[in-house]
Order: sequence, then structure tokens, then C-alpha cells
Amino acid sequence: MGSTVSTPNSSVVSTKSSESKEDTPKLMKPAPPPKPAPETQQSQGPKDLMISYSHADTPFMKKLREKLEENGISVWVDIAGLQAGVDFLNKIGQAIIDSKLFISIVSSASVKSKYCKDELALAYISSSSIFPIALEKQDSLYPLMDTGMKLQLASYRWSNFVDEDQFEESFSELLAMLKSELKQRAEDDESKSNTSDSPDKKKVFKRSMSRKNIYRKAANYNQSFEANETEIMPDKFWKDRFSKDHVEWNKFVDALTKTFAFQMKKLFSDPEEEKWLMDVLFREMEVGDDNILQYDIYESFCLVDDELQALWKRIEDQARESYAMKEVFDMDSSVRVEAIENLAKYRSAAVIQALHDLLTDPDANVRAVAAISLARTEANDDQSLNKLLRTLMDKDRLVREAGCLALGHLHAEQAVKKLLHMWRNDVISHVREAAAVALQQIGGVEVEQAMHVTKVLADEIRQLTEDNP
Repeated sequence: MGSTVSTPNSSVVSTKSSESKEDTPKLMKPAPPPKPAPETQQSQGPKDLMISYSHADTPFMKKLREKLEENGISVWVDIAGLQAGVDFLNKIGQAIIDSKLFISIVSSASVKSKYCKDELALAYISSSSIFPIALEKQDSLYPLMDTGMKLQLASYRWSNFVDEDQFEESFSELLAMLKSELKQRAEDDESKSNTSDSPDKKKVFKRSMSRKNIYRKAANYNQSFEANETEIMPDKFWKDRFSKDHVEWNKFVDALTKTFAFQMKKLFSDPEEEKWLMDVLFREMEVGDDNILQYDIYESFCLVDDELQALWKRIEDQARESYAMKEVFDMDSSVRVEAIENLAKYRSAAVIQALHDLLTDPDANVRAVAAISLARTEANDDQSLNKLLRTLMDKDRLVREAGCLALGHLHAEQAVKKLLHMWRNDVISHVREAAAVALQQIGGVEVEQAMHVTKVLADEIRQLTEDNP
């Protein structure tokens, strides 16, 4: 049997158990201590790069890791086969977020691994630069992928390591890309530090910036699996099909699904996933209760950094981000809450907007986690606070409770009246308690007076009840 040990300067590593002391002759010298784990196994501190892989591909991973570190790139890799639990959530989740680059070793084993899928989704939304490495032909791997992997990997340039005899040549090409990206990130970091805003300045998160980030990330290494008709521009798509500056949503969906039937079928094997995409677009294109899509909003959706993008590519980019966020925020995800909480350090427009979207997710658990995570980003702009205020009217008590705590954490004074109402009237005691905690965190004269009056009235009512049994 193997045991698991952890050292201050190494990641968790598996070792074979030694003989017990009782079985060791008294005069025998004690066995020398095990050699310290090599530098490549260290998990403390951020690394340049993380490798995600199936343990069926361990020999290749070790060879790749060794070559990377020989060339000056620090690597974090799970060498102990951590499973779901504290170690996985804390160590792997943190490593993904801390690493600048992310290598996904793609094989018929890894595309079936829940952990590899979760790691990829978190890397995508954490703004890591993703480098897929194919150990088998892409045409054979693609049909094995679920929708999430198809979306997240389709837009990146793959490195081909199918032929073992061509390893050195393939590695040289990969190394050049990795070093170029590290250099670019260092320059970006320096530029940000030189032009950083005052820490007192209130941040405003705009959807346009989020779209820009999505597009740039996908466009850096864009390489489609095959040529297809995805270059239709939004204005041409609309003018060829509709005569007015607005259209019924159902008619738009019908035209969209017919035009991009091949792409839809390629991405979505389950009709429910196609319906999910239409729901995302309904929200992103801001279709109202009248179910009418306006051209100017449709066009705005397709703008990235003031440039109009091809319609399908824009839809695919949105699906990619929304699907990644949904996978990571799914309560069944193996990187779940602990890893998600670490996203707060980025406070990026993409993450903020994705959290806004998840506050309306059909899954109540996702809505609750999104509310808490949004608060941890310290996003106290009006849009974020208004989104959180709506959670106080949610039918699910856990979401209402999370919304109260989130608003309290952000000291949202505009939430005081609604929180007072919930503290007095919500039918669930845990929600009332959460509202009370939030009010205490916000504080202020209005809160003190209202809570005092409410308590006095409650005491009077209680006294009357006791006097008149």
C-alpha cells in the first residue's frame, strides 16, 4: 500500500510504505531519509504553467515537464492523483488560477476525465493562455469530447505530438509559443502596473470590455477544425431575412438554427444544449417581455472593441464563455466553491459579467454561489448591486440568504429597505438571520432606528400576547 506525505517544499507525493520499527533489527542502521522531491514537484507559489492530464498519459507528461523545466519554464502538475476533496479543490484549483499558462494534454483518456474537463473550464474563465496538446489525431478526439471541451478547445492552436519520433520538433514549436506568450504577459503586467488606477477609484464593469476579452483570448490561436460557412456578417444575415428593424424572437431563432444547422449539430448532440444556447442569446440580446428582438441591440451584441464580428463566431465566443462559467459554477463540479472563490482576485470584466449572468441560472445552487462569489470580487458598481438586489426576491431561500450576505459584505446602503423588509417578514428564519447580519454590516442611523423600532414593537406585541393568553 502507498501512503501520502506532504513536505513544506513539495506537492503531495505518493510513497511506498516502509517496514515497521518492530521488524527492524536493533543493530541495523536506520534507512536513509527519502530524497527530497525534485523541484518540478513543488506546488508552493505561482508557476509559469500548469499541465492538465489524464494519469493514463503520465509517461508523456513527465517527459514534457522535464523538457519545459530544462528550458526555464516552471511547472505545476498533480503528481499524486489527487481526487475530489480538500486537496483537489485547494491545490489544483489555486494552481490553475495562479499559473499564467495552461497546457491541456488531450487524449482519448483525458476527454473522458471529469477532472480534466473541470480544470479546463476553470483555466478558461481564469484568463489563462491555453495550449492544447494532441496525443492522438484531432479528428478522432473531437467526436469523443463533450460540448464544453469542444467549445473551449476549438478556438486554440493545437500542438501535435501524435508521432513520438517528431517529439523534439513539436516541442520546439510549442516552446517558442509558450515563451512568446510569457513575454507578452510580462509586458502586459508591466503596462498595467504603470497605468493602474487609484485604489480609491470605483470600478465600473462594462459588457463591451468583457466581449473584447473573450474575443482576444479566442482569437490569439484561432484555428478551426475545418472550414465552414461562419463568415456571415450580422448586417447581411439580418437584411437577407428580415425587412424591419425588429423581429419576433421565435422567427429569429428559426432563421439562426437553419442557417447554422451544421455548426449546431457539430457542437450540440443534445437538443437541450441547443435550447440552453438560445436562452443565453435571449438574455444577451436583451429580448424583452414582448419577445421582440431589436436590430440595434442585436448589432451591439456582435460588436467587439467597436468592430463588428461574424455572427456565428460571436455566438460561439459567447457560448464558450457561458458554458465554461456554468461548468465551474455547477455545484457538482470537482473544482467547485473553493476554487471559484479564488476568482475574486481577478475582478475582471469577463468574470464579473459572467457572475451577473449566473445570478439568473435555472439552478438555484448556481445562483446562490454566484451571489457570494460576486460579493467576493468587491464589485460594488450599480449594475452588480442591482443584480444582487433581485436575488432578494428569489423563490429559493438559499439564494435569498446568499443575496443578503452578499449585499451586507458590500455594505450596500441602497439595500437597507429591502433587507429590513426581509428581516421582518421572510418566512424562513435563516433568511431573516442573514438579513439581520447584512443590516449590522451596513450599519448607519436608518438601520439602527428601524431595527430599534421593530424590536420595541415586537416586545410590545409579545407582552400583549402574554397578558392575554
